[in-house]
Amino acid sequence: MLLEEKIAGAIAGMTLGDALGMPGELWPRQYIENQIGYIEDFLDGPSDNEVACYFSAGQFTDDSAQALLFLEAVCQYKTIPDVKILADKLLKWIENVNGFEKNLLGASSKAALLAHSKNEDYTIYTSKAETNGAAMRIAPLGCIIGDTNPEKMAQAVAKISRVTHSSDVTVAGASMIAQAVASAISGKTFDDIMQDVFAVHDIALKLGTPTYSANSKARLQVALSLLPSCKNDAEVSQMVYDVVGTGVLSSEAVPAALTIAYYCQNPEKAAIMCANLGGDTDTIGAMACAVCGAYTGIKAIRPAWISTLEKANGINFKQYTDMILATRNVFKL
Repeated sequence: MLLEEKIAGAIAGMTLGDALGMPGELWPRQYIENQIGYIEDFLDGPSDNEVACYFSAGQFTDDSAQALLFLEAVCQYKTIPDVKILADKLLKWIENVNGFEKNLLGASSKAALLAHSKNEDYTIYTSKAETNGAAMRIAPLGCIIGDTNPEKMAQAVAKISRVTHSSDVTVAGASMIAQAVASAISGKTFDDIMQDVFAVHDIALKLGTPTYSANSKARLQVALSLLPSCKNDAEVSQMVYDVVGTGVLSSEAVPAALTIAYYCQNPEKAAIMCANLGGDTDTIGAMACAVCGAYTGIKAIRPAWISTLEKANGINFKQYTDMILATRNVFKL
């Protein structure tokens, strides 16, 4: 498979999981079933979902918006830009979408960016962050950095994440997603991808401020060990929801996403499972489907969905793929 197909698959997969998971974002799984039914296609954000109500069918959320913003910044500078550059870009984007008033941001990102906007000490918030904001936007970095140097991957993730997240659990979780994307692009099996994910976790965990969060690697290992006892998709989904958790903590969302990616190994299947999962459905979907899309390539996503994602969000996947291809060989940390 061509490299560009796998890179395009990662970016398209990320936006697919995000957009399909948007309607039920931060709702319990039973509430999604009662209010929406079984989600199998793009839907408008329900009016009574205070987070999703601003979005129409096919639109992605702040997860993909921030990921593409960071991607453009890395491609522009051919390295990880300084914190102030990233903060200024994020604040400009927030202003354009009225993000603070619409409450589009996670708690950690909001607190850190408000501090940036006031020229206050943002590290008070980033060092204590436990949420998944760093992991949700990191997939494009895994398209730029190769899979063979986990130390470089972890260092790059830590550097780009520190604008909002600099704790051990958030740097480790984001590194797990970025490494999974990179290893999937390189054509590894999912078992080998998981081994790379475990390795980068241990490296990255040492790069962040220590917290007492649950260990994302350990949770992922438990979930993978339970998969053989699940008889069908519904039991896998329920196990992830009950055992790993599907909330906004990085220690829940990251292992949940990687478990679903490992089980589904296909971006469309993973997107539908994540959309109906309950909890932080858009973020888990964005991460899981980025990995699956990197594994299968963009052709595993139906053309009608690709067209909808591009039109609804005013983007072009080839443009982002070309940007990444032009940056991969010249990127320096």
